[in-house]
Amino acid sequence: MVYFAGDLIANNASFFAPPGPWKRMTVYLTMHSAWTSSDYPLPEVGAQDYMGVPAKVREDILAGIKHFGSWKVVSDTGSLPGSPEILEIFVPGNFWRSSEHLTLTMISDKYGIHLMAKSDSTALHADFGATRNTILRLFHAIENQIAIHPPV
Repeated sequence: MVYFAGDLIANNASFFAPPGPWKRMTVYLTMHSAWTSSDYPLPEVGAQDYMGVPAKVREDILAGIKHFGSWKVVSDTGSLPGSPEILEIFVPGNFWRSSEHLTLTMISDKYGIHLMAKSDSTALHADFGATRNTILRLFHAIENQIAIHPPV
């Protein structure tokens, strides 16, 4: 019980936000992945649109990733005109959680970047919201970078 409660607390698990405690507990206790498409059951995990010069927004996204010193970009397709850029990131585990494989898909246009994310735990059991928390923490770090260095 202590491990279970500690894991939920460490992952900033929300219980009473929509869609409600029952659905949230079901997600936390059964899933080991999180993603930003509309079929993910928790509404706070959604794709992000970052406005500004795409090259500068990309720099802010990479700086957001570097904010987490232990995260490693293992694959970067680079920015090719007309095709999405895909970043593969290794997120190491710790005492409380397993490592994760985080995939970012960036779609650029003249207004900025549309960012989608998918995080999969390397353990094939419930992650108690760790993958959800990884995506939300990354988005927060990117937003902090953009606040410091606006991409205009």
